[in-house]
Amino acid sequence: MNSPSLAPAPVTSASDATSLLEQGLSLHRVGRFAEALQVYENLLSLFPEHADALHLTGEALYRQGRPKLALNYVNRAIAQSPHHFYFNTRATIFMHMGLLAEAQQDLRRAIKALPNYPEAYVNLSAVYRQQKKFRQAREAAAEATRLAPQVPAAWNNAGAIDMEQNRFDEAVEQFMQALKLDQGYATAHKNIGKIRAHQKDWAGALTSLERAAADPLDFEASYLLARALLNGGRGEDAIAPMQHAMRNWSAEDRHKALSDPEGVAALYGVCGTLEGASMRFNESAELYKLALESLPENESLLNNLGTVNFRLGDYDKAIQVLKKALEVHPRQVLARCNLGVTYVMAGQSETAIAEFEQCLRDDPNFMPAMVWQLGERAHIARWEGVPELRARIAAHLDNPSNDQTVSSFILMSSYDDAQRLKTWTQRSAELTDKTVNIKPFADAGARRTSPRIRVGYYSFDFRNHPVAHLTAELFALHDRKDFEVFAYSYGPDDGHPARARIAGSVEHFVDMHGQSIQQMAERIREDEVDILIDLSGDTRGAKPQVMAYHAAPAQLMWLGYMGTSGTPNYDYLVSDNFLSPPGTEDCYTEKLLRLPETFQVIDTKRPVNPHKATRAGHGLPEDAFVLCNFSQSFKIQPETFDAWVRIVQGIPDSVLWLAQGPNGFEQNLRAHWEKAGLAPERLIVSPRMPVDQHLARIGLADLFIDTFPYSSGATANDVLWSGVPLLALAGSTMVSRMAGSLLGAIGLPELVATNHAEYVQKAVHYATHPDELAALRARLIAAKEARRGYFDTPRFVRHLEDGFRHIAARSREGMPAEHVSVALRPLEK
Repeated sequence: MNSPSLAPAPVTSASDATSLLEQGLSLHRVGRFAEALQVYENLLSLFPEHADALHLTGEALYRQGRPKLALNYVNRAIAQSPHHFYFNTRATIFMHMGLLAEAQQDLRRAIKALPNYPEAYVNLSAVYRQQKKFRQAREAAAEATRLAPQVPAAWNNAGAIDMEQNRFDEAVEQFMQALKLDQGYATAHKNIGKIRAHQKDWAGALTSLERAAADPLDFEASYLLARALLNGGRGEDAIAPMQHAMRNWSAEDRHKALSDPEGVAALYGVCGTLEGASMRFNESAELYKLALESLPENESLLNNLGTVNFRLGDYDKAIQVLKKALEVHPRQVLARCNLGVTYVMAGQSETAIAEFEQCLRDDPNFMPAMVWQLGERAHIARWEGVPELRARIAAHLDNPSNDQTVSSFILMSSYDDAQRLKTWTQRSAELTDKTVNIKPFADAGARRTSPRIRVGYYSFDFRNHPVAHLTAELFALHDRKDFEVFAYSYGPDDGHPARARIAGSVEHFVDMHGQSIQQMAERIREDEVDILIDLSGDTRGAKPQVMAYHAAPAQLMWLGYMGTSGTPNYDYLVSDNFLSPPGTEDCYTEKLLRLPETFQVIDTKRPVNPHKATRAGHGLPEDAFVLCNFSQSFKIQPETFDAWVRIVQGIPDSVLWLAQGPNGFEQNLRAHWEKAGLAPERLIVSPRMPVDQHLARIGLADLFIDTFPYSSGATANDVLWSGVPLLALAGSTMVSRMAGSLLGAIGLPELVATNHAEYVQKAVHYATHPDELAALRARLIAAKEARRGYFDTPRFVRHLEDGFRHIAARSREGMPAEHVSVALRPLEK
């Protein structure tokens, strides 16, 4: 198309007409079309039939993407003056509208009016090219280059004809000729880039597409540039050009680009980058919404938008989008499983299970649905078919060719096999790490030289959460002469006193809530931390991906996630000799930092509720033997419940006291209870309470009977602090041995069973031998009052620091991680 210029000006009766026209044209030429149109409107209000003003108004409207309205104005201009320039403009509009015969007719008229009109020949060759009349197209192009050998557009058009016929070498020669005349000619750069892209030479395309995308109005060039950058491994750089193209393209142009599988894959690549280290979920959602305007029934786009809404915590929107995906594609198991997981997070367990069951009817081998169904059945005590489901899952996970990732947290609740859990977790972690594709910092592992050892605690859970309650006393007890303490909080500030207490007891409390994974990792690296301790691991809300950057030379996992990570992102896992007995080192991908007494810290300065709880106040019979468990419902496996039934049956006048679970939990549990032949009043389910009120009521129980294979950690802490004996069942996994570790540190190893039969026998024995149980309670209370073993938090911190010193010394010498066993310190007098 021509650059806007003037046909011979008509004689006007107003001396300022030419001035107005020039003013509009100066705006027009720099792309300020809205302002130019305002000037033309003013001119036409004075001279309604001014041909140049009508023509330029049409041209500006066309540039704004309003071809039908543009055509109206150009028609009026031609009616006033059948100028060759006007015919050429109208032909361009016709071409845009797909009216090729009309365009060809106008271009013939333009050439008839001005036989040596190169722009008309350029456009005529383009019309022929669209009609696949390549001989005529080449003839018109040759005439254009003969008439205007110094005009880049003529050579570019000739190259486009060759490109259309896959004569790529000849096309590039023509485009290069255009660029010799004008190095900034963006269209020729784009065409070379398109050829290289077609040839999968993305590296060769990159420079050309960067030059082409400098034109902010060439959205196709921006899109192709994004693809070139992605193929070159520059995902972050690809975001801006992809956004520019998607935001400015028409729905029709987006449809054309995204109908190509490689094109939509590029969109997924950019969205994956936004969602990965950047965590820019809102921007990813925007791109998916734009794509869906053009492909409204695309199952992958709908699924991905639903997933992004899920990650934004907008479960209602996620459910809405995923249900739409399933209306269009009912057998799309990924979207259905994601819908089920969203229902889990929204607290709709029964609905979630129904979706997982439908997934497995559609695809019996879809592992994520199996595992999520297993976890959610445990949450609401729907245990029918659970043993068979476990066996199916294990068979799939044992298959070395399995390439489906699953939640290791759910597996830890259902299987007591440390070696298999390590294998399963490692395979899932490897697949996940490939998807996230975070590369460690170039200076990852760099040695630190600060006088003090810088220790950074990284957690989502510096709030009203068990991790905060357990560690609240720890931070202030660090020896500031040797240690500089950082707390990196990326979870929400809920205003809980535990958070304020932690913030006030460290030297550096860094609130990173809302930051991207990369931003958090960069801040930790800038602080030159020696040892980074992840207190959350792979739990809800956590962001363990930060550890993939290796922002610190030594990285540890502790407390929040009780098992191996399966990744090389952690150098150490904090444990002890009971939690990880000698000889079990091959069950972990990390090296073990074994503390001498127990892995778990306790807050001995927690607030005390002055209110004295009574059995009557909590619906407990005064003269009954009260067995209790306050763990989350998912930890109650059918085998554990069966053992509880046998225990209650073996203890006359006993009751079982549990904490409330999600909707459906109590109803299902009572059905199992009734089926076992136990009176309903012997099962008491109480609502959950704030920590201080909960601690006050725990002492009403006689014996806490623990879950298996996911034992109690923070809950065991609360029970033992309240002076209630705890009966544990220890298996082979770290998570099954938590409560047993605490009992050993207190000096009560006889309260640890090694199988269900022994567990039942011990519970019944102590309940029916009150003197022995009272002696155990007395030893527990004496240890607490004397602050011995598990209850000696300052000594625990000294042991932890001894381990940190050893780790820091190795990393500062550039030595690899090794298993560390901290020696027991002598008691301080």
